[in-house]
Amino acid sequence: MTSKERVQAAFAHKQPDKVPVDFGGMNCSMINAAVLDELRKYYGLEYRPPKINDMSTMTAYVEPDLADCLGCDVQQLYNYGDTYGHTNTDWKEWEYHGVKILIPSDAAVTEDGRGGYYVYPQGDTSCKPSGHMPANGFYFDNLTRSPEFDEDEADPDENVEDYMLVSDEQIAYHKKVLEEVKAGGRAIQVAPGYFGLGDANNIPGPNLKNPRGIRSIEEWYTAPLLYPEYVEEVFEKGTDIVIQNLQKYWDAFGSDIDVMFLCGTDFGTQRGPLINPETFKEIYMPYYKKVNDWIHEHTTWKTLKHCCGGIFPILPYLIEGGFDAVNPVQCSAEGMEPRKLKETYGKDILFWGGGVDTQNILPFGTPEQVREQVLERLDIFSKDGGYIFNTIHNIQANVPVKNIVAMVEAVKEFNGDR
Repeated sequence: MTSKERVQAAFAHKQPDKVPVDFGGMNCSMINAAVLDELRKYYGLEYRPPKINDMSTMTAYVEPDLADCLGCDVQQLYNYGDTYGHTNTDWKEWEYHGVKILIPSDAAVTEDGRGGYYVYPQGDTSCKPSGHMPANGFYFDNLTRSPEFDEDEADPDENVEDYMLVSDEQIAYHKKVLEEVKAGGRAIQVAPGYFGLGDANNIPGPNLKNPRGIRSIEEWYTAPLLYPEYVEEVFEKGTDIVIQNLQKYWDAFGSDIDVMFLCGTDFGTQRGPLINPETFKEIYMPYYKKVNDWIHEHTTWKTLKHCCGGIFPILPYLIEGGFDAVNPVQCSAEGMEPRKLKETYGKDILFWGGGVDTQNILPFGTPEQVREQVLERLDIFSKDGGYIFNTIHNIQANVPVKNIVAMVEAVKEFNGDR
């Protein structure tokens, strides 16, 4: 099978010739820039400074030559714009933990006077900074800058500002990227615009110069109970814009795209759901279903939802809402035991991730511990298709390269490539 055929078989819940593999094929399966630099050196690849896909996570593009070494079957059409409203079309050098990396040329980075850095929405230093990397930190954390929410003056359009119509420039950018990568034969995944329905990474409006509305993460997660009519109006208006964007992408790309990443809103914690499942069903699911139904009626695409944490009680509603796949499959969270997940929902949704624990085993275990967990997870999740191997979320900073290599080699061992 080609990589594309392998991924399509997995989505059809048929046994592919090998387990499809993803590193860097979607926003939450990426690699920290400094670690990626070490990986390129390990594999003896041509020197290329890591190119940052999103300055909030400081993860970098997995270029096709490294993707070949890692055995990747999925290719991402990388973000046109990042969390802070930077445009990923032109680049400049910046030093990150002793490594020269490339960041968007329109990014403005200033020192905080304490060894850390600020970034600004759309690179505009006349605004308050919207992201902060503390001294010796590895990521930019979003800053809340909006006025206090006043329910008496509430205007849902203020929270709809995140749902922007896709520009012709963005379409042209992704067409160019697609032409560069499609010869590799990998399945193509793209996330064309915001459809978070309250993604924590976007709630503060880090890309907006003057964010308004409900911008506190705590307040947003309680908003469905406190201000349900407000939230539903935001979702109604937002999903209409999303469908317009999806129509533009279908008109431009058609079936050249295989997987549409729709949403990164998290509904789980380490100890279980972050939201009452019935509230999720009532408030969120109808809008997910509206968009998924449109995609399945008008396109050939499969849809992917990212959702961290212990979401076992919410999974049936994600399935009912029409999602074809869920990531990152956080097996260390309560209720997310791999065999239970596969046996209960393995025929209804594709699990994308769950391949190795990125909180403990991958960063702190031995190579043999990594190998053992990878082989165990592959044995459980790969049966009858419905699985794409990936770590649980991005590969974080300071993960030993020897452990990453042990993971890659274990996958190749399971797939009979060694």
